[in-house]
Amino acid sequence: MPPAQPTASSTASAAPYLRRGVSTALAAAVLGVGLCTILTLVAGVRDVGPVLRTAVRGWLVAQGSSLHVGRAELGLVPFGAVVLVLVLVAVVAARWGVDPHAEEQVEVGPFAATVAGTSGVVAAVLASVVSTSTVSVPTVRAAFAAFVVAGLGAAVGLALGSGRPEALWFTERSDVRAVVRGGARGVVVLLSAAAAIVAVLLVWHLDRAGDLWALLQPQGGGGLVLGLVCLLSLPTLVLWTTAALIGPGFAIGADTSLDLTGAHLGTVPGLPVLAALPAPGEFPGWVFVLGLLPLLAGVVAGWSTRLPEPAPSPLTGLVAEPDADGRALLRRLGLSAAAGALAGAAVGLLVGISGGAVGPRRLAEAGPPLLTPLLVAVPVMAVGGGIGGVLAHYRGARGSSEDDTGTRRRPRLRKRQHPAGPDRRDEPRDGLGSRLRRLARRGRG
Repeated sequence: MPPAQPTASSTASAAPYLRRGVSTALAAAVLGVGLCTILTLVAGVRDVGPVLRTAVRGWLVAQGSSLHVGRAELGLVPFGAVVLVLVLVAVVAARWGVDPHAEEQVEVGPFAATVAGTSGVVAAVLASVVSTSTVSVPTVRAAFAAFVVAGLGAAVGLALGSGRPEALWFTERSDVRAVVRGGARGVVVLLSAAAAIVAVLLVWHLDRAGDLWALLQPQGGGGLVLGLVCLLSLPTLVLWTTAALIGPGFAIGADTSLDLTGAHLGTVPGLPVLAALPAPGEFPGWVFVLGLLPLLAGVVAGWSTRLPEPAPSPLTGLVAEPDADGRALLRRLGLSAAAGALAGAAVGLLVGISGGAVGPRRLAEAGPPLLTPLLVAVPVMAVGGGIGGVLAHYRGARGSSEDDTGTRRRPRLRKRQHPAGPDRRDEPRDGLGSRLRRLARRGRG
């Protein structure tokens, strides 16, 4: 049989994905390069050629690409800038991808894939154009970073802009959704704890940060750019602090390290935000208590993982009987441990990719190791998740006051504490008080 030809209806249904997806990717790229151009002009660059090349390179680095300047490499992922790019793409996707007059909105998956593919192609072309013999941008990494960041931003923007947050779920299984929700809470708890530690250290060493700022002596727009760089560096510093809490720690330069045992640092870059780093030397013994935070985050992930309601049978349409207590405990233990493991995998992945080179020679090694945070965080937070699940199970068992028939039981009290009423007539009346009351009634009779 000859191959089926695409019909007009199928072509029309596919057109919104391509048109809106390509438009969103191009608009986000233009806006991003435009913002980077403004920052470049503020920083003091005036010639047209250098301004445009610097702006494009800044946009590619902001998405997660690296930069090679001679023999030096800038490979650190600026997570603060990545978050800004993701938000920018999400805003553009909510504007260009949603048609308020359409009866049926485009699906999130095809739209996000179109935006991601187009952004990857645009990033690869721009990386090739702005690369010179002295400064180059790796094409493959630029394309891959733009593909991931733009795809995530487009999916989030379209789903929230069209009022369909449920479209972000990749599965309909209630147990998988429960694990993802619990794991997300564990990630938020651990990263929030690390952010609180960074904030305390910054406030504690505020005078040192002021000295570093004065030493750099930024003038005019340079101060604005320096402040923005410091602000965008905070998420990376939070992830490095998380690496110290997990155990492996991180380094800023060769032969340096910082973990819960102490800080062994040499000369570090003079960025004011790095004033949060503690002074070199061993830490007090109580600092090891902070190593329990990943375990506690896993406990939160397991505690907050709720057992989904039993689904009706696809054959009979009937809901299965509730699990016995032992089976319910095993099921909750498995889901809670999976939530903790998922949280550990997410944290370990973010921490692992947060490292990279920040300069030549000694600064060619910065941040945590690539795989060690993942290998440590997954089992630790999985154990914490299991503990949280067991605690939640037995707390729920103690808090439940319903019997097998679904009727609510009264708390067990002593006989003398039971109020008079019909519920008490069923109790045996062999006590001394019962006999005295019967004698009193006979006497009145």
